[in-house]
Amino acid sequence: MAFIWHDYGHDQLWLAEMATGEVRRLSGGEGRVTEFDWHPRGDAVAYIRDKNLWVLWDLRAADQPVCVSETPSVPESAPLWSPDGKVLAFARDGRLWLWRPETGATRAIDLPGRLDGEIRRPALRWSPDSAALACVFLRDDGTPQRELAVVSVADGRIVWQAGVGDPAGHVLWLDARRLYYVVTLEGARRREHYLVTPDAGARPRLLHVEHDAKGLIFPVEPHLSPDRTMLLFVLRHTGWDHLFVFDLATGWMRQLTDGACEDIGQADDPPQWSPDGRQVLFSSSRTDLGHRQLWTLDVPRGALRQLTFEAGNATQGKWSPDGDQIVYSFCGPIESTDLWLMGSGGEHPRRLTRSLPASWTGEKMVAPVHVTFPSARDWTIHGYLYAPPEREPGRRYAALVWVHGGPMSQVRDGWHPTHGTSIFHAFILYLAHRGYVTLAPNYRGGTGYGVGFEQGNYCGMGVDDVADVVAAARYLKQLPYVDPDRVGVWGISYGGHLTLGSLAKHPDVFALGVNIAGVWDRSLWATWAKRVRWPAAGYFKTRLGGSEEEAPDVWRRASPRHWVHQMAAPLVNLHGTGDESVSFEQLDQIVRDCVKHARRFETHYYPDETHVFTHRRTWADAFRKIERAFRETLRTAAR
Repeated sequence: MAFIWHDYGHDQLWLAEMATGEVRRLSGGEGRVTEFDWHPRGDAVAYIRDKNLWVLWDLRAADQPVCVSETPSVPESAPLWSPDGKVLAFARDGRLWLWRPETGATRAIDLPGRLDGEIRRPALRWSPDSAALACVFLRDDGTPQRELAVVSVADGRIVWQAGVGDPAGHVLWLDARRLYYVVTLEGARRREHYLVTPDAGARPRLLHVEHDAKGLIFPVEPHLSPDRTMLLFVLRHTGWDHLFVFDLATGWMRQLTDGACEDIGQADDPPQWSPDGRQVLFSSSRTDLGHRQLWTLDVPRGALRQLTFEAGNATQGKWSPDGDQIVYSFCGPIESTDLWLMGSGGEHPRRLTRSLPASWTGEKMVAPVHVTFPSARDWTIHGYLYAPPEREPGRRYAALVWVHGGPMSQVRDGWHPTHGTSIFHAFILYLAHRGYVTLAPNYRGGTGYGVGFEQGNYCGMGVDDVADVVAAARYLKQLPYVDPDRVGVWGISYGGHLTLGSLAKHPDVFALGVNIAGVWDRSLWATWAKRVRWPAAGYFKTRLGGSEEEAPDVWRRASPRHWVHQMAAPLVNLHGTGDESVSFEQLDQIVRDCVKHARRFETHYYPDETHVFTHRRTWADAFRKIERAFRETLRTAAR
């Protein structure tokens, strides 16, 4: 099994031998590996390192990888082998290229636009017979329109093309002749699922329609059954994320799971058919809304079976090709995310990797406590409370509200299966040993508690979700071991946005705010996002009740800058100039407004850094600055 080991800018490709449990590094050099694809034979792999394409032909020999890139300065991505293994497709600076290993020749395929892909929706899909490629691209004419094209590999000709809306949905070949795809309409309020035989004049067949007036969040990729007769979906019209199976012959959509739980680990964790097509493997919160366990469903019998039981999050389950084993990731209150292997029935689980340093022993961990507290409009908000491991009797501690990003995310019980949230969990543990109490709320608009909760910020962004953050502070202030005058708030991305909103709209609640890459001016961000982050721009437009012209008051309330004159507590800001999710001009605007209104603030910027900072050295510097701000403003003694 191949996997990428994330190591703060030095990410590398590694291999785990299933039989022996040996784990070793495959990629060489010091560059960052971001994507890879197995050769169909299973003995070679193509990968992207430092934005260049490499191929390692023999995984068991000491061969050096071959660099396929002709122009190292041009970024490459999305490597994808054809099913027959004779051609490697990839993107070079947004254009489609094909490489034939036998001859070493590369050639470009002309498309009227640039390839458009992301982690939840690949830009390229090979047909099973290796004769055609389905490609999602953004038109060159400047219109924010995604197109789906089917390209003949033999001559590079586009044999079929259709618009797929914004954000574009998934594309999947059912066989060499039939293509499934999704069209998103009405500002992500309507999603249409189609089946087409792609050739000139082909008329698509409508399979299924999803509609929600408050907006549909990003779709989960469906999984085709091994016999190619059924599509497995995650749908949410019942109020929770549940599994459904669509019979391609009869057109019957059948619900497989139910209950007040989410039958998915996270957005990029789709359920998986077993190789024999009898079972479905999926992650679910049906035992605890703050945990995820792996389950299987025997589809013919409808029988559920729980495979993992340890408190925490078991996600990203994948069957071995023979169906005898399952590899998955697991993290919990004590253990950070690692890869594990078990039998197909959950037998003999064993760890394959160890991500924590040996010095991070179990007794040093601070297990969070699940709490609930009331908030605006009679809502009950869930959160996780961290306290210093050995509290001194009678002492009142400084406290912090940590606000997660997203907003479509969820703080869970302990370590988190996503990299970004785990970074902050680690620092919260560190802060607990430094004498800080932390409450991490799961504010409305986040996932984990059903569709109604996730849509709880509809036309209320920057208002109702800010109220949840303020309610978390009030909960902390009532604790007998918390000093109510020393409570701060901090967060990243949407959490930074809510930090800014909390300071500006509720100036008497917090003593300090730390904003990492948060949105200050929603209108300014939307103008930028329409060009470079259209899926996110469409999501926020829908949740804000439409365009700024259609809902001006809602949009205004979503921009903390309009209340900057009220801000009383000092504000610390950190931002990377290469941020791909929140434009750096947000920090510029914060500075302009704070200077104009003589507010107390400081800023720290990191040249070329990404949204969730890439490099270890950046986080080390950022966390030192954040801790200093906590210590000085919340008057916490350095220890």
